[in-house]
Amino acid sequence: MLYKLFPGLLWLQGYTAHTLRQDVVSGLAIGVMLIPQSMGYAVLAGLPPEFGLYASIFPPLLYALLGTSNKISIGPVALDAILILSGLSVLAEPGSDQYLQLAIELTLLVGLIQFLFGLLRFGFIANFLSYPVVVGYTSAAAIIIIGSQLQSLTGVHVESANVLDLCYQLLLRIGDWHVITVGISVASLLFIFLCKRRAPKVPNALILLVGTMLLSGLFHAGQAGVEVINSVPQGFPSLQFPELSMAKLGELLPVAFTVALMGFVGTMSICKSQESPKDKRSVQPNQELIALGLANALGAMFRSFPVSASFSRSAAMREAGALTQISGLISSGLIAITVVFLTPLFTDYPLPKAALAAIIVMSVLGLFKYKEIKGLFQQDRREFLILLVTFVITILLGVQQGLLIGVAVSLMLVIYNSTTPHMAELGKLDGEDLYRNIHRFESISVRKDLLIFRFDAPLYFANKDYFKSRLYSLIKKRPEGALKAVILDAQSVSSIDSTSLIMLESVIENLQEQGIEFYLVSLIGPVRDTLTQSAALREYFLAEHMFPQIPDAVLYIDQGISSRASIAKQSNAAKARRVKS
Repeated sequence: MLYKLFPGLLWLQGYTAHTLRQDVVSGLAIGVMLIPQSMGYAVLAGLPPEFGLYASIFPPLLYALLGTSNKISIGPVALDAILILSGLSVLAEPGSDQYLQLAIELTLLVGLIQFLFGLLRFGFIANFLSYPVVVGYTSAAAIIIIGSQLQSLTGVHVESANVLDLCYQLLLRIGDWHVITVGISVASLLFIFLCKRRAPKVPNALILLVGTMLLSGLFHAGQAGVEVINSVPQGFPSLQFPELSMAKLGELLPVAFTVALMGFVGTMSICKSQESPKDKRSVQPNQELIALGLANALGAMFRSFPVSASFSRSAAMREAGALTQISGLISSGLIAITVVFLTPLFTDYPLPKAALAAIIVMSVLGLFKYKEIKGLFQQDRREFLILLVTFVITILLGVQQGLLIGVAVSLMLVIYNSTTPHMAELGKLDGEDLYRNIHRFESISVRKDLLIFRFDAPLYFANKDYFKSRLYSLIKKRPEGALKAVILDAQSVSSIDSTSLIMLESVIENLQEQGIEFYLVSLIGPVRDTLTQSAALREYFLAEHMFPQIPDAVLYIDQGISSRASIAKQSNAAKARRVKS
């Protein structure tokens, strides 16, 4: 029962000194990454930097107990931060007391939504975001995040409708750019870029943070007009349960659902990408929802903002050799030490916002999926169109609108594909007893008196008219009076509903009036069971109109031999008897 309530304890079974060493080393490495990242993502979300530090301490502690993955790093994420900013900035001024209170309440609401979805076993909701939507959304979000940092990189603040307008406004005011701020920005970006190229294992972000703080303090950058962060509260915030009013609930729900969904989808994407057949335990989506939900709820009580798994940190965690979530506890401990003992340094050695902006920019560059976009353009133009629509709408209207429209377009494509599935006419391969798509083979023969076709989808109310119209169009292509029989290869028909049964009855009656017989072959058991629900269809198909394979049906049509017809009629005998009686 204890392991069921706290799945994270399972990783402690057989825990050794070697495992501990691996976890400590990786935990310190991730903690070093988290310090500048968490502060940067908090600023990106329109919050004070300490919110990011708190989010890196408390939520990972609870996830370590409740989570089912030992390969992900839980904490602040850039995508969550930009969603928070875009959703809350229309309700309050970023940085204001009202904004901070809304962010805490949003964190609690996100946690409650994820927890409730986990209890209701809604882990399948991750499947509603298709690959093109995720790629288009994250790539656009990367550009928006980078654009949001341009004001800090240049030292100029402008009003803008979207990232494109922001760039245009900044270019118009290029003469107002703060020279020292731009210099810090360029030097910071170059430093991180060169470190990643020449020394990728060096904690470049932390070195930059410490280095710019020292230089800023020594040369009094704040007095020279450089925007700085010179105050980070020391110690932990007091435990306080946020209060949600009904008025605020209505305003926060759309943002909360978006953040909760994207946080879970991102977490599950990382978990699935790192799964291996050698893993002793599999990730449980519903338990992950519960773990993330309670982690966020706990974070809300300690002035945190929503957290989820990070792609970059999870990869670094794996490369550093982490074996369990003890690594995450070590990271949290390192950041806790920073909060308790090191935050007073910001007073004498303030952090330039330009350096923090450079860290954010370089950390989100990987979110722009150029290779994936190019690959999708070459592979599937329709899915590329979904990606493009999501990308453009996100850039122009915002991250929430882009995500919503991307999901809507994906669902429309699913509906379209479902209502107009693939349907192929089949012919006999020369010299073979095989029947294949006539448009894919050259040496294939088609008889004028037989129409053989395959329907590659479940047959249900939404596609039954398409089935009927396509069938009749194929029949019309035959010379008048030549067609004797129609054979449906139903091997890809996984189910059939009552509406389609009625449609089949009308089709068979229509064909019989023209002297054409209708045959079914390769039916699976559940479809045969469904056919028995219709008395007319049961009598028709059991009377030598249902065969195991196409050659059996052709043999019966040509010679009246039905030696294997009994195989096709095997069904749930008890159920068939009940229906018949």
